[in-house]
Amino acid sequence: MDMFSKLRSAISIGATLVFLGAVCVEATVPASRQESGAVIVKMTAEHKFMPEKITIKVGQTVEWVNDDTGQASTNTHEVTTDPDVAVDPDHVSIPQGAQPFDSHLITSGKSFRHQFTVPGLYRYVCPPHENDGMLGEVTVTK
Repeated sequence: MDMFSKLRSAISIGATLVFLGAVCVEATVPASRQESGAVIVKMTAEHKFMPEKITIKVGQTVEWVNDDTGQASTNTHEVTTDPDVAVDPDHVSIPQGAQPFDSHLITSGKSFRHQFTVPGLYRYVCPPHENDGMLGEVTVTK
């Protein structure tokens, strides 16, 4: 086998592995938002949660999606109820018995999910844009 044949075989094997890798990654992507059953809250380029207030039942999941996907977008967002992470701790609150949550930074096109197990009012913020008014609420009913 000459050098050219070996190189062609190596390229062919590499291309096959890349293709199979892409198929495996595609197969592990979670179900679409419509199929997941989660309530969707979008985080926008205008530094807003859309919708800003939602009501769900105990056991439901909310998925916050960074919908800031413009070509020039560099906006990362965050979702937190943690007073130690919020710019103003008075902007966040959770019901007694619930634990605070924090998504950390969410890049464009990515998301964060949280299942609510304790009824009550959850007030949350996006710390990088909190001073722009990026605040939201989830009311969880029994």
